[in-house]
Amino acid sequence: MHINRFILYLSLCLFPMEATAGTFVPVKKDSTTRWVCELNEVSITAAPLRQRLTESYSVTVLDSTFIEEKIATSLIDVLEAVPGITKRSEYHSAIVLRGLGGKRLLVTRDGNRRMGNFPNGFMGQGVNIYDLAKIEVIKGPASVKYGPGAITGIINLESKSSFLQPGLHGRTFTSYGTNNDEKSALVGLNWANLDQAVSFSARYRDADDYLYGLGETAKNSAFREKDLRASYSYENNYALTLTAESELHLGGPWGRPVGFNGTSQMRVYNTYDDTWHSALSAVWKPERKIKRVEGSVYFDQERRRQIKDSYDMGTGDLSYREDIRYRNWYAGWRGLAVLTVTPGLELNLGTDGVFYRIASPTVLTDYFLHTTINNRVTENSGIFLGGLFAEADYQPTDSRFKFRVGARTDVSVINEGSVHDTLLAEGRDSRVHSWNGTAGVVYTAFRNVYLSFQIARSCRMPDATEMFITTSGTDGMIYGNSSLMPEYGLNLDAGLRGTFGPCSFDLSFFSNFLNDFISLEYWSNSGKKGINYLYLNIDKARIFGMELALGARFLHVLHPDNRVIYSSSYVLTRGDQLTGEPNWFSGGKPLRNIPPFNTRQELFFRRMLTSAKSIYVGGDILFYATQNRIAPSSEGGYVSPSYTLFGASAGFTLRRGTHKWDFRLKGDNLADNRYRPFESLVPSMGRNFKLLINIDF
Repeated sequence: MHINRFILYLSLCLFPMEATAGTFVPVKKDSTTRWVCELNEVSITAAPLRQRLTESYSVTVLDSTFIEEKIATSLIDVLEAVPGITKRSEYHSAIVLRGLGGKRLLVTRDGNRRMGNFPNGFMGQGVNIYDLAKIEVIKGPASVKYGPGAITGIINLESKSSFLQPGLHGRTFTSYGTNNDEKSALVGLNWANLDQAVSFSARYRDADDYLYGLGETAKNSAFREKDLRASYSYENNYALTLTAESELHLGGPWGRPVGFNGTSQMRVYNTYDDTWHSALSAVWKPERKIKRVEGSVYFDQERRRQIKDSYDMGTGDLSYREDIRYRNWYAGWRGLAVLTVTPGLELNLGTDGVFYRIASPTVLTDYFLHTTINNRVTENSGIFLGGLFAEADYQPTDSRFKFRVGARTDVSVINEGSVHDTLLAEGRDSRVHSWNGTAGVVYTAFRNVYLSFQIARSCRMPDATEMFITTSGTDGMIYGNSSLMPEYGLNLDAGLRGTFGPCSFDLSFFSNFLNDFISLEYWSNSGKKGINYLYLNIDKARIFGMELALGARFLHVLHPDNRVIYSSSYVLTRGDQLTGEPNWFSGGKPLRNIPPFNTRQELFFRRMLTSAKSIYVGGDILFYATQNRIAPSSEGGYVSPSYTLFGASAGFTLRRGTHKWDFRLKGDNLADNRYRPFESLVPSMGRNFKLLINIDF
């Protein structure tokens, strides 16, 4: 039993692009226990694209093997391989999907909402990506089922199951990066029997300042972090699963590279950046009229200290310091019931919500005037957000059409609490009610080929970090605006996706028509050094585009054990500000934050040498077109030049008994190109080679 299960597990790890997502579970029957692999859902798997071709949405699945082959440093390093997601900067980069990021893209961990104290949204710097079984990116409007913030899509981080293997098992790995002397080490242990499982992992890594292309040092870009995670799971004949987990991230120091905000007379760094996350969840599967019931509660607490030092241009002396100590916490819940009403009708009923509070006491020091001001900017500021939803899927018997309709109602309570600043401003207290709705249809054109159309009405509440705090972004300092109002949108998504023999394709068209769009605008009269931004409501904005992902898998190329896998993606996005325009289809003014046209090409070769040895080699090309950016300057703009990046990877796997050794090598930016991502004023990392050695035991 254990041998068969172990072989199947290894096959899923070695060739993840050909496997359907599943989990081993213990099943008891007549005093006999068997381990089986349960399929999480019925779908068409497009192996070359890492796309799970569901009927309604474009979904990209990045599994743990891909994360290890990427030898990724942070969450954004993995996500940038997804068509439509764009990396803005190294390490602490906001996540942009289809031209929208921040609070319009919902990030969840095992279904629970993740937040933070950055206005650009949850960036994942506190996530140990090597603890993840997979990352799912679901594109399209999904605010009904997942709540406000899921306008452009959802990124769900799924933890590894503790029941994958019975008995005591573990792993250890170490990695090294040549560009910034990055060192990383991880150890993990897992024990499971038929009913219970316990897992533990610890990770440490640090890096020096990285080098731009051609060798210049990115000053103030070093970082250090530590991660700990523990979980306990209990299963009762698989009908009921209970899980408790807790993880601790100790980050810092880390900084923004000097010049990130357009001035070399400022240095922004964080002395610490700590996060503690805990969650309790339960899943019940009676498999009758009630198909599944899920429930969870979670609690997160964060501490971060950011220091912004300004230096005098003439003397070079430290002239001014702004010292902010962010303290925030949030607690939330999620509940879902999936009901089979009739053989063709499935109903989802649920509720979710979160209670968020943040404080940002600030000390302002003027070294020339020898004065210090204790400026308690916010205290006990935050929001409460809660909602109820219902969504139904209906497919008539023997019909090629499948219909989806849903509705959601939310209430948001905004409370700025006690405000103490140099302007003596009054706090904001308000209550906002909103509703979201969705409707869609899927048509099965041919076997494994689907046409889909979704329309949604969505609402996004302004977040506490957008209203009440000041922090740093990718290319400048960001200031909150307590007067922000909710944003409403009409979101459309159409797709053609499927498989045809060894080939797969996923074509999506999307558009968003947004009222009171919450935009990050250049603050020209801020009176502060460098580039500064302020959140403002824009009466109308329009974002639209298309994505095309193609792939092919060729088996038995020159040898029965050879596999060649090719994939490519093409992404085009455009956004316009329509303030003062007569209608939604007028010319408008280009929005900032919209990435230029980009394409990625990947080719991989895999070979089983023997039953215990395998190798792979691969290469990738990434191209970003030139973009004339909407500039925070009186000159009217500046250009982000086009760039092309080349990468390559190779790996070797060896198995001996219950042990497995992996040796992986990855090279990025092999041409040592000096380039700037579309929303960065400083270049990204130059040529970098990474080596990872992993041992499973």
